[in-house]
Formats: sequence, structure tokens, C-alpha cells
Amino acid sequence: MPHLKTNDGVKLYYEDSGTGRPILFIHEFSGDYRAWELQVRYFARRYRCVTYNARGYPPSDVPDGVERYSQRRAVDDAVDVLNHLAIEKAHVVGLSMGGFAALHFGVHYPDRAFSIVIGAAGMGAEPDKTAQFREEVEIVARRWESEGAQKFAPIYGSGPGREQLEMKDPRGFNEFIAQL
Repeated sequence: MPHLKTNDGVKLYYEDSGTGRPILFIHEFSGDYRAWELQVRYFARRYRCVTYNARGYPPSDVPDGVERYSQRRAVDDAVDVLNHLAIEKAHVVGLSMGGFAALHFGVHYPDRAFSIVIGAAGMGAEPDKTAQFREEVEIVARRWESEGAQKFAPIYGSGPGREQLEMKDPRGFNEFIAQL
């Protein structure tokens, strides 16, 4: 399996396919590099498609310590992927968590992007709802830890943001839940 080392020593798993102008795909919190498979199958006909698993998503390393994770670190990891593959400039595409990384990529490294495509990148919570947001995130994290992925993934993955996928593409939805 191909891995690269980030500038802070974390191993990231990546896949690289196709030829042409590069596209870097950055996955969402509820996915990994596999979530981009349909897009890669299509775009790899004419583009070089790069996907990778963010830190914390095996087979990439899962570093201990919250200080090893941040929005800025996610952006720097994306740059480390491009640097490892000797890609000077790419189209950068991100969804949700990856959309946030793509947004910040455009802010911090605009000269490294042909374009930035951002999907479903929320900003967390309104200032007066920050405490509620953090509490809800903690509840979700505790459920992942206590119930495990087999039990909690179908619950977590069936939220309002997935209704359209479940209705329009039941097979795709089932694949999403299995990968989650």
C-alpha cells in the first residue's frame, strides 16, 4: 500500500490514478478515500486523480493527542500529499470536513490550486450555540466509543444529510454505511 510521510512524521495512505491535470480529492468525516471512487473512475479518464486518507483514518496513521489534529494540519497534510507526488498545482475538491480543508487550502495556498471545489462545508455553530454544538459532538464521540462502529454507524449515517442518498441511491447508501 502506498504511504507518504507528512512533514510532522505521520504516514498517510494515498492512491494515484489517471494522467493529465491533477485533481486532489479530500474526504469527509464520515468517509475515506473510497468515497471518491465514482468520481475517480470518471475523471481518471482525463485527469490525474489523487485520493488519500486523512490522519486518523486507517490505513493512515492515527496519532495520539488532540494537538496532532487541526484545520491547519489538514491543509498542510493536503500540501504534503501534493509535494510527495511532485504536483505543483491541482484542482482541489473537498466534501464536508474535506470541504473545510479545501476552503482553507485556497486561503493559505492559492498558488497551488487551479480551482477549489467545496461541498457541504459547515462552520460548526453560531457563536451563541457553541456550547450546544460541543456537547452534541461529545455525545456522538462517546457513542462511537461505547457502541462501536457496527452498531452506531447505521444510526449516525442515517441523519438528515443522507436522506437524499438513501432515497435516490439505496445501493450507494448501503455501501456508504458499510464503509462508515
